[in-house]
Amino acid sequence: MSWLYAAMGAVAGMLRVAGWRRELIRCHLERCLPGLDAAQRLHIQRGFYSYLGRIAAEVSHIPGLDQAELEGRVQFENPEVVADSLREGRRVMILSSHHCNWEWLLLRCSCAFGLPLSAAYKCMRNPRLDATVRRLRQRFGGTMVPAKEIVQFLLQQRGQVRLLAMLADQSPAKTNEQQLWLDFFGQDTAFHSGPGWIGSKMGFHVVLANMRPVSRGHYSVRFVELAAPGTRLCPEEILKRYATALEQHVREYPEQYFWAYNRWKREKPLYA
Repeated sequence: MSWLYAAMGAVAGMLRVAGWRRELIRCHLERCLPGLDAAQRLHIQRGFYSYLGRIAAEVSHIPGLDQAELEGRVQFENPEVVADSLREGRRVMILSSHHCNWEWLLLRCSCAFGLPLSAAYKCMRNPRLDATVRRLRQRFGGTMVPAKEIVQFLLQQRGQVRLLAMLADQSPAKTNEQQLWLDFFGQDTAFHSGPGWIGSKMGFHVVLANMRPVSRGHYSVRFVELAAPGTRLCPEEILKRYATALEQHVREYPEQYFWAYNRWKREKPLYA
């Protein structure tokens, strides 16, 4: 992968020099990490662009990535959190975020637990690009389901989906009625209600997959239980615990969060 890292690193460097989303990233860091001084935030900002080049290289490598290499590059610290729950007959929902390499994380979870993985994803506007991305994400046996259809899909499967994965930090559209406003990095932040509703109403054991960099191209993942196995929380409490645990993890590894995404593009309505 050396040439990929070099090529994508050069592109990321040019984006930094050109100022791609620089003000948005700077604004996010100022709002979310006000306890840091300007020099510390600038260090994170520069590190983010380097991370951008690395993740672009790693995603580009997916077509040539085999299972053995993937297992060597993404290792689980405590896979028993998921494996034991599945063995005891529970259904498990793995929540993740736009942190580190979420694409490799999805692929790794697809082949780690001996059960088929279903994952919700946001469809792309270009049908050909959407088909390509979906094919890559399904390389190791996972099933990608459009996020708008995930509840219907789960109901149709009648409990057969034992392992589910979702990115839960995306911002819902303004017109989406299924959203919940929570405190995230000290900001009023909208979250999709779906993960909380599915976890609560369908009886999933909900865990957060915290991914951290070990070295270039190598990651470690720790599964954090948002509730004890067999405990049912209300949808809002699941999302609150998710947001709290995710914020704590991102604060530890801030350079690897996708600050270029306009997460706080709208304010909380007065009567939300």
